[in-house]
Amino acid sequence: MIFLTRYFWAILVIWGSFSTNSGFVIDIYRDDSSRSGNELIDYSSARKDTWDYEVVTLYKFLNAEYYGIIRIGRPAQEFKVVFDTAWGDSWVPSQHCGFTELSCMLHKRYDSSKSSTYRENGTLFSRKDSELELSGFLSVDNFHLEHLEVVNQTFIEMTHMSWKPFSFWKADGIIGLGWKTLAIDGTVPFFYNMIKQKIAKQNIFTFYMNRDETTNKAGKLILGNTERSHAKGNLTYVRVVKKGYWTIVMDRLTIEGKKTNKTYAFCKNNCQVVMDTSANTISGPANEIQAINNLLGAKQVWPYWPYKYMVHCREYALLPHVTFVFNDREFTIESKYYIQHVVYDGVEACLSPFVPSPLDIWELGGAFLMQFYTEFDFDNERIGIAETVF
Repeated sequence: MIFLTRYFWAILVIWGSFSTNSGFVIDIYRDDSSRSGNELIDYSSARKDTWDYEVVTLYKFLNAEYYGIIRIGRPAQEFKVVFDTAWGDSWVPSQHCGFTELSCMLHKRYDSSKSSTYRENGTLFSRKDSELELSGFLSVDNFHLEHLEVVNQTFIEMTHMSWKPFSFWKADGIIGLGWKTLAIDGTVPFFYNMIKQKIAKQNIFTFYMNRDETTNKAGKLILGNTERSHAKGNLTYVRVVKKGYWTIVMDRLTIEGKKTNKTYAFCKNNCQVVMDTSANTISGPANEIQAINNLLGAKQVWPYWPYKYMVHCREYALLPHVTFVFNDREFTIESKYYIQHVVYDGVEACLSPFVPSPLDIWELGGAFLMQFYTEFDFDNERIGIAETVF
């Protein structure tokens, strides 16, 4: 019975994880208790002039979730956050969530009463779709990175977070890095505030991931700059075609059959794809995803993991490469990196990253980004892609 219970919880944690972060750190801030907390205060003069961009270390959980550290308020309250290109807003759980809110209670919660830089907003927020349910209200406070401070940042204090997927998250919340059209009307997203407050050297942010299973570090996010030493050769630039999600056009996706010498093509006549840094999966139209998983020999795990596919752990390193083509340049990912090999409390699982999209669109997550350096360029409205140099 003990084994079965441990196995059950390990399966739950692994399942939940596949639903849908250098330098001198300042942890102590002056407590200005004489303020009422409702007026705008500009602390930009306190920033170190030597820092005009930020490097955030990324960490990984179960090789599926990538998060960094951010601090909010004064004195600082620390949170694990996913830097998410598929969100416009930033949010963390709130101290005001009820005791019955399991997902909220399992995470670090922001307490505005303990921050001297908090400013009330109070506008209500709610979102509900087929994948999640969230509700809360807007607040304003200062966000602290390792070296920089983003002042007067509007964010959401979540008071309700659906059991799935958030109960399984290692991260507490999200920093939205999508275009401002994704954000609540009238609010300024996090990176836009970095630009507005002139603390970003360039209007660009960069991701590169670490595929080393011997460390919990997952790579780095550079906010306001590039790090070309981690890019092999010239970047291929792909134009953003929709400013909401970071949406670009992919020429096609190809894969060789496991038992044949034939090459099979998907997204044959160009298709739009979303670059999504919040998930490790690659999602697409259900019929094409099913065909890809058939080629990989992946079996759907039903009823325990709806829409999840599993391969044999002894064989996954022998599966075929998958190639993505952008602007006539090929980007190939290897199975030993795209298969999600997870071990939790003695339970091992090898999952295909290919999952059907509820929106019937292509989204490229960590299974792709793990091998490719990417620059998200606001000014030129493009994404630059190159093979990562580790």
